[in-house]
Amino acid sequence: MTPNVTAGTNPSKLFDLSMIENFCRGNQEQVKKMIKVFISQVPQSVEAIKLAYSKHNFSTIKNEAHRIKPILSYYAVLTVEHDIKQIESLAASEATGNELESKINNLDEVVTKIVDELKTY
Repeated sequence: MTPNVTAGTNPSKLFDLSMIENFCRGNQEQVKKMIKVFISQVPQSVEAIKLAYSKHNFSTIKNEAHRIKPILSYYAVLTVEHDIKQIESLAASEATGNELESKINNLDEVVTKIVDELKTY
């Protein structure tokens, strides 16, 4: 049985698989493969962003944020859509301070929750 993960039908969900399901033309095996890609790649990128932040490596932060931005869009992760854009922008301007760190921490929390949900798919 497929869990209810469509944000449109349940606003408490952090993501929506509609675009992925449409892209895969309803092929559930392909959807599962796409979910595995999310689970394996996005948390690694978030970890890379966190490590880069600790080393003030703004170029890596910007590049990793840019890399996962479309992935988050495909999964309709609306809760961090603005944050990921801000992370990329703040890193590009080499901004220091609490705003960048706060957005990175929020991204990490949301991605962790999504991965936990996707693992049950």
